[in-house]
Amino acid sequence: MRGRLVAVLAYIGAAVTLAIAACVPFVLMGLFTKAVAHAGLHVDDAYSGGTVVRSVTRTSETGSYRIDVYRTVRPHALQQIDPFVQIAFRPVAALPKRVCEEVDLDGDGQADVRVSFTVPADPKARPAGEVVALNGKYQSFRMPGSYSFSELMVESGGAVVVRVPLAQGR
Repeated sequence: MRGRLVAVLAYIGAAVTLAIAACVPFVLMGLFTKAVAHAGLHVDDAYSGGTVVRSVTRTSETGSYRIDVYRTVRPHALQQIDPFVQIAFRPVAALPKRVCEEVDLDGDGQADVRVSFTVPADPKARPAGEVVALNGKYQSFRMPGSYSFSELMVESGGAVVVRVPLAQGR
């Protein structure tokens, strides 16, 4: 009888332990989230595009959209990417079917690149277009074409994101 009682208590203890183990992550998630937030961790600029330094608002027949220009992203040690500047055209729903904009990337008041692309009807399709450098600071490219982390044109997060690579040696 005593052996049976010990076995039942052992199984009850195991079940309680499993229940606690399953609930602990939910209870402690708030503490982990606060700890990570206070630790100052952030997504590297090579992945996020950096921080927005200026925005320009435009209007089209479909509504008002914004062009966000990000700070220049330069690779850190051990990163194998070329330096680039990210531009985001948002929201996609307000963009005209064909976008053609001259954009000042360095804030000197002069357009540095001409970005033109066709917004695809299918949100999973990539925009087709080109970036034409208007000076020697940036590189021109066409999409679809060779894709690199520093030279791309994609629709992501409700925006058409364009990354313009800096010219070699800049």
